[in-house]
Amino acid sequence: MTERSDHPTGDGTVPIIPYDTFEAANLFLATGRPSREVLPLIGVSPAEWARLREAYRWFPSHFGDSQRRAYFGRLDDSAILRLVLGPRWSLKGSDAPDLRATWHIREAVRRTPHIGPFAGCGWPITWIAAHAEATLCCYTHDGQTVYFDGKPLSGRKGERLEVDAESFAPVGGRWLRDKHRIYGQGEAGAKPTFYWYPVDGADPATFEALNLRYARDQARAYYITGKTIRTKSADAFEVVPELRLNYRDGTCDLLGDISILARDREAVYFYGTRLKGARPDSFRDLGHGYATDGAAVWFLEQKRLIEGADAATFTVPGPGEPHVYGRSGGHGAADRHRPYVGAKPCIPSDWVDDWRPFFAARPDLSGWWWHQLSKAH
Repeated sequence: MTERSDHPTGDGTVPIIPYDTFEAANLFLATGRPSREVLPLIGVSPAEWARLREAYRWFPSHFGDSQRRAYFGRLDDSAILRLVLGPRWSLKGSDAPDLRATWHIREAVRRTPHIGPFAGCGWPITWIAAHAEATLCCYTHDGQTVYFDGKPLSGRKGERLEVDAESFAPVGGRWLRDKHRIYGQGEAGAKPTFYWYPVDGADPATFEALNLRYARDQARAYYITGKTIRTKSADAFEVVPELRLNYRDGTCDLLGDISILARDREAVYFYGTRLKGARPDSFRDLGHGYATDGAAVWFLEQKRLIEGADAATFTVPGPGEPHVYGRSGGHGAADRHRPYVGAKPCIPSDWVDDWRPFFAARPDLSGWWWHQLSKAH
């Protein structure tokens, strides 16, 4: 007997199932169990499941509000929770009616998915971990095969990747391991397709993930595309945080987890490749693709040294300062000699009006190109 009920919305009805039942069904499907076996137990058709899943899967997050409201006829969180929590869960008197509070139900089902209509199914399943970025997708196994989002792990060409299911576990970021090897999770294509590969030569005993893209062991460093970095100082290999400039709230964030920058004692690395000439000890990101080591400036999106840039005064307008855009896209920067857009130096006299708000907000600066030219405008 299923736990399905039907809720009226507008001109029709939509199926309602308990939220924990949804999470259990989703988990079994993610572990390769075919929908023809799973969906009859919860009493929904494939078409009904597709729509229900779009509404339910976002419950513990900040996303998916429009899908939820459309599915449940614009009910508020309190009314939705009354529909989906029973029979095994309920709101306590002190609980605020917030769908995001259902995260603990998801975690409980991941530990014990054989509930409700699945209590007697006997299907083997172990939840391993959520993906570090695509957090709605997860790694699971059935005792023999490791699955990701319903499919066995595969290599870049689609070949089946054989791993030890019982010992398979995350290391951190997009790096994983079993009792035999270390694995990386790459992406390919304009619409990224995930694939997995053994990290050749990695030492499982000393391997550590540094972020989503970089890792190291006692002898080498690694980039997530499968590149082995022949560092001479693996013990000093570290991520250089990227700088995100938030103009809406006037803050800056140092992004270590997703950074494409790293360094050791000898070099700076960009997407796992050496950035020629960069001094590692003083290298830092400036935001919007610009970076400096205190002696030179790079525009990283083109991996180009900005010829003639004065590193001592090179400035990227930050939060709280008037922002300057390029005429055909991109973000402006300046030093005491001239303005820049990307790696391209600009003719100062053409940009006096564009930079006027910035220099008006920075009375601490003097003697720059703008001050000399603004007298003539």
